[in-house]
Amino acid sequence: MTEQLKPNPDLISPPDAALEAPATFAACLNAHGLYNTLQFVLRLSPRIHQLLDAVPSGVYSAGEVDGEAIVAYSTYLHETVHWWQHIGSTTGLVISLCYPAQAHANLLALREVIRLTGLHKSLKVWSEQAALSGVPATDPGLQSANTAVNNAIDVEFFKLFIMQPERAREIDAERYFECVGHSFHIAYRLAVDLIASTVDRDFAHIPDVNRWGPQFERLTAERIEGFYYGTPIRVGPAGVRAIFEGQARFIQLQYLAFGNEALTCAEFRDAGYFEGIYVEAFEAFLRVTESEWPESIDDPLIGLFLLICDLAVNPSAGFPCDIEDFENFILHTDPGIRFGSLCLVVRARPELKSTIRDYSREEYVAVAEVLMAAGNYSPPLRGLEEVARWPQEIPGIAELMAEKERFGFGRENLPVRVVLSHFVALSVDKLAHPEFFCWAGAWMAGPRATDPAQQMFLRHLSIFADRGDKEGIYPRDIPGKDRDSVFRTLNNFYGSNLLYDLTRQWILQDGSFRYDYSWLTEQPSEKYAEWAKRQFELLYGAHPDSAKIL
Repeated sequence: MTEQLKPNPDLISPPDAALEAPATFAACLNAHGLYNTLQFVLRLSPRIHQLLDAVPSGVYSAGEVDGEAIVAYSTYLHETVHWWQHIGSTTGLVISLCYPAQAHANLLALREVIRLTGLHKSLKVWSEQAALSGVPATDPGLQSANTAVNNAIDVEFFKLFIMQPERAREIDAERYFECVGHSFHIAYRLAVDLIASTVDRDFAHIPDVNRWGPQFERLTAERIEGFYYGTPIRVGPAGVRAIFEGQARFIQLQYLAFGNEALTCAEFRDAGYFEGIYVEAFEAFLRVTESEWPESIDDPLIGLFLLICDLAVNPSAGFPCDIEDFENFILHTDPGIRFGSLCLVVRARPELKSTIRDYSREEYVAVAEVLMAAGNYSPPLRGLEEVARWPQEIPGIAELMAEKERFGFGRENLPVRVVLSHFVALSVDKLAHPEFFCWAGAWMAGPRATDPAQQMFLRHLSIFADRGDKEGIYPRDIPGKDRDSVFRTLNNFYGSNLLYDLTRQWILQDGSFRYDYSWLTEQPSEKYAEWAKRQFELLYGAHPDSAKIL
């Protein structure tokens, strides 16, 4: 690797690029989680901001841009891929919506808890103590508390299980854990119900989650593996956290390699790009497919790995399509299992390892169809085709996309509206150009780097970012959008997210409420804390300061 392109550690990845998970499940309940979907913000180091600010957007030939700036831009691409993963993939969208769903789904139950019992924190501890003290399970206050606690914990189990399946034994030992199938059912039901309540209240097109219950109850009664207490747990060779980081890292390396035409895997390894979480999924891919490390980033094997990552995190069962095979719902939606199954297809079909050379749409479709058919999965573009129809078929989606166009979103469920609108917009473009989002690094540098590719990238940048010179979160300058509307959206978006944060704290986290919002603003965070307290009181009927801490 030339000295010009050899990065220092601050340029390889931004701060907090891969958040470490707490060591125990109890600690997970007292943290924001493995990925902080409260913030929805692209974060870069001050040095990366400085380098990026010095180079205008556009397509450049080799040698036109300073090497250090190229490395910085590769990190910007890496983090933009994370934005796409969380708002543009099926798995990412469900994970992202689990957070607000904990508040929306439990709203009536939480109001009843306060009306009948007062405000106790945490609600999880209160419900445990109430049961131990002899309060009958039929007591309305305890019933409402148990509903909220169980929904919230099932969502936490779902997120932890798909993010880090290697912790399955720890999860299985938790007394609140029923089974993987139950956690998947609850997480999908809450997330999809939240989507439907926002854009399709009659479930005319969004899957009707109310029809799922009897089917999942049947699976439990028939003791179908994965759907009853004590069932064996199957896991894939890599979890979502490793897949997301591997996908983002190798797209980043594509950008560097295709722009310089001379960088080998050995050089990238020496520069520190293949450490820890960033290479876990790729090494699992090599192990399962019985492959050796390639010599260069343009090896077709890496293109195949990125395709498998893309297919693994984009199931269609449950959302955006309905569930057709309930018995195999876990196998069809667990990204780690999908990843492993598709790797096994490659082991059986080794000719696929040398197929991807042009990074074209034709290659994407041809190889993806072989992989998905052999793995007994739905056709690769089925989910995208379903979503692409929604703006024409669902009035609520048409209205939502009009809101996105003018960047003036309705206040009701605003964070959901913002995230869902970007999911739909990205899905429409991805249906037309799946190759770009799968192999973005190959299309952002070298001979494939064109103005249309650059425009595709610019259409799907994160809408909120930090700044190199100040603390806090700021909206990007979005061409053609009214700046006041963008700022209103930011304020309403994060205002709602503060309420989601306090709700989760109340239900699950021990100790007093925490109001550290320094990540949000350069202004004193006390102002936002007071605002959040007032909104909590308006929503639930009790002020957080009045909580009895258990």
